[in-house]
Amino acid sequence: MAKKAIVIGATGLVGKQLIRLMVKDEKYDSIVVVTRRPHEIKDPKLIEVIVEDFKDLKKIASKMNGNDFYCALGTTRSKAGSKEVFLKVDVEYPQEFARIAQSQTGFEQLLVVSAVGANSSSPLFYNSAKGQLEDKLQEMNLKALKIFQPSLLLGDRKEYRFFEEVAKVISAIASFFTIGSKKKVGAIRDVEVAKAMIEVAHKDEPGFQRFKPGQMIDIAYA
Repeated sequence: MAKKAIVIGATGLVGKQLIRLMVKDEKYDSIVVVTRRPHEIKDPKLIEVIVEDFKDLKKIASKMNGNDFYCALGTTRSKAGSKEVFLKVDVEYPQEFARIAQSQTGFEQLLVVSAVGANSSSPLFYNSAKGQLEDKLQEMNLKALKIFQPSLLLGDRKEYRFFEEVAKVISAIASFFTIGSKKKVGAIRDVEVAKAMIEVAHKDEPGFQRFKPGQMIDIAYA
């Protein structure tokens, strides 16, 4: 039976790949994209729900009834401008999205992009924030919660990030000397994360699961 997906964070690296894959996936007959601006991909299966600010997610909850809820929301400290704004985007909004998902009659599972090193006790702000989100989501006792922890995320970014470009070169060199070059050392591509998320969703397994980069790459190329 075909299902309905709800996606938030669809304009980011992983989010864009999720949409590209989903429109070709016969297991989804419709995809609701919760976004602040029109999505670049247009397809009959896509239903855009525009919200001016993600703090207003409750106002559009009635338009978010579906089965598989995908959260790919995330930002950086530099783009957010402050720790407070970062926490809203990476912790508060995903948590609100999860609450709305849990309240929907058709809800089956929540799939969330987090990060390797997520730990609420970490002295590193980024890792601590991601850990806080994971803790809060697990406390909700959702029917099914799948957390995906990419390491360095590679993809076609609009903005230039010097250290990530250096890491790409190092990763490419490392991959050349590694058996099984698909398992990139220290990095994972956006499309690999997206593929893994969709494949895991299609298994419809209840309960909690967490996926590390190597596991995601194995799933993506299985």
